[in-house]
Amino acid sequence: MSEIINRLDELDSENVKKVFKELLMDYLNPAFGSISKRDFDILLFIKLKKLGIFSKNPEIYEIVSELKVTRAKARNLLYESKLRLTSKVELDQELIEILKTPIFLKDNDKIGIEIDNPFLIDHLRAKLKQINHITDGSFSAELVRLTTNAFVSLFESYLPEESKDEIRQAFIDIGAETDTSLKGVLKGAFKKLGSKVADEAGGQVAESIGEYLGPVISGSIDLMKAKFTSLFAEETVDLH
Repeated sequence: MSEIINRLDELDSENVKKVFKELLMDYLNPAFGSISKRDFDILLFIKLKKLGIFSKNPEIYEIVSELKVTRAKARNLLYESKLRLTSKVELDQELIEILKTPIFLKDNDKIGIEIDNPFLIDHLRAKLKQINHITDGSFSAELVRLTTNAFVSLFESYLPEESKDEIRQAFIDIGAETDTSLKGVLKGAFKKLGSKVADEAGGQVAESIGEYLGPVISGSIDLMKAKFTSLFAEETVDLH
């Protein structure tokens, strides 16, 4: 807790004063002491984020260790603060960033994505239902396991609409042969990428995958072709 106090000492006093004033105004509405302890805890956590004591998307463990609260309490603070402050557009953008660095799992043809934010997991569930992929209960606290088909559909849903035909054609140009539909070329690309990074370890994995999938989901065709051309040229094992 002293860490938080020390960080407060480093902040601009005018900004601290402004945020405290906002906190007090909320606390006095509609009357002093009328707000519940639960709501006050959430409000105070939101203000700590606004001051930069916590980042916009803090990890659960960071909240647990800094505030000395249970994991359940930390998840609730994160969920409620996101619920009150985050728009659907912002949630979609957060999900897009996460989709750039999936985890290619060895079990049952699954692809995993790490999400530490419980509200974002709920947003993901809703998105999957929207694209007709019902969740199957394989959601843990932080690691979401999806079938390859579900991940491909989710990834495709976030591609720029105006770039979809170009992306499909680009994959065909660099060697996609088996299924030349957009879903087909994406699935083939993910399988090749999963094979490539299977032997890599640590942070290199996420960095490597992001270099490939970032250009795809942003519709950067030239950069995408530059990254995937050599990958498609390599001899790979057929995983279909």
